[in-house]
Amino acid sequence: MPTLRHPVARALPLAALALAIATLSAPLAAQQALDSAYTARIRELTPTDPRWVFSTSLVDHLPASATVPTPLQVLGYVPGTIGKLSRVADINRYYDRLAATSPRVKKFSLGKSDEGRDMVVLAIADEATLARLDDYKRMLTRLADPRGLSDAERERLVREARPIYWLSGSLHSTETGSPEMLLELAYRLAVDEGEHIRSIRANVITFITPVLETDGRDRMVDAYEQSQRLGLDVSGTPLVYWGKYTAHDNNRDGMVLTQKLTQQWMRGFLEWRPTVTHDLHESVPFLYTSTGTGPYNDQFDPIVVDEWHTLAYQEIGDLTKRGLPGVWTHGFYDGWTPNYLLAIANFHNSIGRFYETYTSRGADCHIVNLGEQQIAREWDRPNPPVNGVKWCIRSNINYQQSGVLVALRYVGERREQFLDNFAAKSRRIVERGQREAPYAFVIPRGQRRSAEATDLVNLFRHHGAEVHVAGAEFTTQAMSKVVERGKTATRATPPKTDTVTVHAGDWIVRMDQPYTQSVRTLLALQRFGADDPAPYDDTGWTLDELRHVVTHTIADSAILTRPMTPLAAEVTLAGGVTGAGTTVLVPHLGDWRSAIVPFRLGGMTVHAADTAFTAGGATYGAGTYIVRDANVDAVRRALGALGLQGTAVAGAPEVRSHRVTLPRIALLHSWIETQNEGWVRFAFDQMGIPYTYISDQDLRDPRALDRFDAVYFEHVSARGGTTLLNGRPMVGPPIPWKKTAQTPSLGIYDETDDLRPGMGLEGAATLRRFVERGGLLIVTGNSSTLPVELGFNSMLAVTEPRALKARGGVFRAQTVAASPILYGYERTTFPVDCNQAPLLSVTTGGGPRGADDTTPAVIRADRERMTPRVVLRFHEQADSLLVSGLLAAGQELAGKAAVIDAPVGKGHVVLFAMRPIWRHESQGSFALPLNALVHWNALGAGAAGAGRVAAAP
Repeated sequence: MPTLRHPVARALPLAALALAIATLSAPLAAQQALDSAYTARIRELTPTDPRWVFSTSLVDHLPASATVPTPLQVLGYVPGTIGKLSRVADINRYYDRLAATSPRVKKFSLGKSDEGRDMVVLAIADEATLARLDDYKRMLTRLADPRGLSDAERERLVREARPIYWLSGSLHSTETGSPEMLLELAYRLAVDEGEHIRSIRANVITFITPVLETDGRDRMVDAYEQSQRLGLDVSGTPLVYWGKYTAHDNNRDGMVLTQKLTQQWMRGFLEWRPTVTHDLHESVPFLYTSTGTGPYNDQFDPIVVDEWHTLAYQEIGDLTKRGLPGVWTHGFYDGWTPNYLLAIANFHNSIGRFYETYTSRGADCHIVNLGEQQIAREWDRPNPPVNGVKWCIRSNINYQQSGVLVALRYVGERREQFLDNFAAKSRRIVERGQREAPYAFVIPRGQRRSAEATDLVNLFRHHGAEVHVAGAEFTTQAMSKVVERGKTATRATPPKTDTVTVHAGDWIVRMDQPYTQSVRTLLALQRFGADDPAPYDDTGWTLDELRHVVTHTIADSAILTRPMTPLAAEVTLAGGVTGAGTTVLVPHLGDWRSAIVPFRLGGMTVHAADTAFTAGGATYGAGTYIVRDANVDAVRRALGALGLQGTAVAGAPEVRSHRVTLPRIALLHSWIETQNEGWVRFAFDQMGIPYTYISDQDLRDPRALDRFDAVYFEHVSARGGTTLLNGRPMVGPPIPWKKTAQTPSLGIYDETDDLRPGMGLEGAATLRRFVERGGLLIVTGNSSTLPVELGFNSMLAVTEPRALKARGGVFRAQTVAASPILYGYERTTFPVDCNQAPLLSVTTGGGPRGADDTTPAVIRADRERMTPRVVLRFHEQADSLLVSGLLAAGQELAGKAAVIDAPVGKGHVVLFAMRPIWRHESQGSFALPLNALVHWNALGAGAAGAGRVAAAP
């Protein structure tokens, strides 16, 4: 029989407690038999403590069914069994059985992962509701768009519709409990005849996606089972790869929608319009239910913020009443950055929320040992977690499942309230676009980086926003960008406006439509206060600035009456070649498409102009590609695919130039982590840049880089070059990462016998020799500290910031020295991303000082040749640095180097004190490292000594 848990039970004598339990349990037992073996196993797996309970009457038993199998019957174990984790195929196999045997369950696919695994959805409701699933989909779709919806029709739909509550598990692969819980929850929702579950089935449609990161889930199971076999410390076993490209950042893709996981989720969301989406995460004790500390993103409707708190406090009250310690809210996460998966719901008039439950370290138990702050009793945590108790994976499952069951019933029994809110939020955002600026955003089609502009247009369409095409030319009033949470952004102050011309064919995103929150925030300027709670992630992300795309923020409501037609399909920008001749001139536009042109013209002779020139009456900038004796048709196809235009001329222009020799590229990763270089891998794969993937351990072979011309070493989240040298602590036995019969999901992208070692001094020596013989080493972020600390060039220095706060924002940079790295950039000041990277500078270093007449000419020349050049620096005026995000103590960043070209022997080290390829958001700076790669053996071209940093006296 189920044991009812209640805080007063701890005060009862055991005999009285037993009698009370038997009495309270009798009605349930009479209604539905229990699966006694399964129930007994649940209780065995749940830790007991004389002071506390870690289960509730909602989940401490399992009802029996004569027709529907339990997870135990199909998989052979009860979820929460120590040492057992389910693979994706096993979870899907059980869901197939559930759907085949229960008329209350349907299963369908969201799509495939990067590695071809199925991302599934289980829909559960009572038979009558499930039979009308498509009808309810249509109702929710209609409620999601209030345009043309009468009050009477809206009220009818609110009465008749059913909310969809969509649960998702294991977005983060190291968080293992949610797929196990969702196996059991699905069965419970399908067969339990108790009042609580029947109410849920009758009033809400529960969607379950048990594993979002399906590729990472199987890798985690492999790594966990390997740790058991080899006797490794499970809590410290690293999962260096999750998905194909991203790890933890798979929950930072909600703005730009690049990964298959995010794309499938967004498509599923727009198909079903769920009322609530609920991610199940694991990190902090014991159950955190999300509200956030603030600051909240401006585009979150106040209604949804209230709904977060309503649901959170309902769960806290109910679960505390049922005896669970450590259920709380508020003091975790901020609600500011919209790149999380839950922001998809919150920006589409639904409710996006999440749990954090206490990790079970794979599928094990441990004794809770928390810091004083975590167990302190606070206003937002009146019943805090406790120390000294045994915590197991089943404890995690009990907490998650109990909380979800409380939330499902609460939403179901108040379904009209939540559906009415859903409709109201949609109506409010449409009305907002009709009554207040901005009324629209205009994206000019004919701008310099028009191909990048098309990507932005397509991104907005993927977010569900409607895009229109201007049907005729007209003028309108544009205003400065909206500032989110900015002290200068007051509604009482009319914005300054300028007249802009909208041309026929320009793209218009109207704001009088239901799904504009994403557009508004992606094109706004963010201001995160220095005194706000510490930011949970990025603080600024203004995409048109980061991508160097022109947009206009429209202040005139008359634009809504202008002639325009809906854009019905994804935009493609046709490129090609005009003119006649066998030499093709391809301008460099300062974008990644221009930068990679030589990679698309394999076998042709390509030169790059080192200065500006004129040809055929047109002016071409430095960096223009000159393709002599071109296969014009092949060039036309290549440029057409990139959306670029070239011009064929009769003969090559007379201009100083150098021949482009494409490098053999090594993309270097550390076994400390692979996520940051994963974004670079993704970008290179999308752009079609060939590379060879190697690890820092490979560098221990002195000949490892003999076959390469360029090495790209992306930021590694490890402070200091010594960590990059040494790797992980050499504690315990080796930790292999290899594909074997027992670990089929490991070793797909790279393998090692032991994850712990780094490159060592041998690897550093290999890197240095590689550069000295003429190679190019590109380092970004923290990885820039390695060549500085090892003295590759003695005139480089790293300064530790003292009070600087520049977390994940957009900042102004200024060009300093003429360099091929800057080819195509027409402005001397432009925005770049910065994420609290090292502060780099150029110093005097060693050797002869000064350059007066007494210094031998050969020494002066050599010193000049070896002096690092600052190519790009952060704006020298601190009050002009910030474009978007957080900045405090900006004087520490002002004037510091953003990009340095440091000669070492015959080669170069190019150091980025930023992340030029950042989460596929910062396309405006992609061309900087790409230019360095294309011109790897000609980085001195066009410099003529200009812009070199003078030696300090």
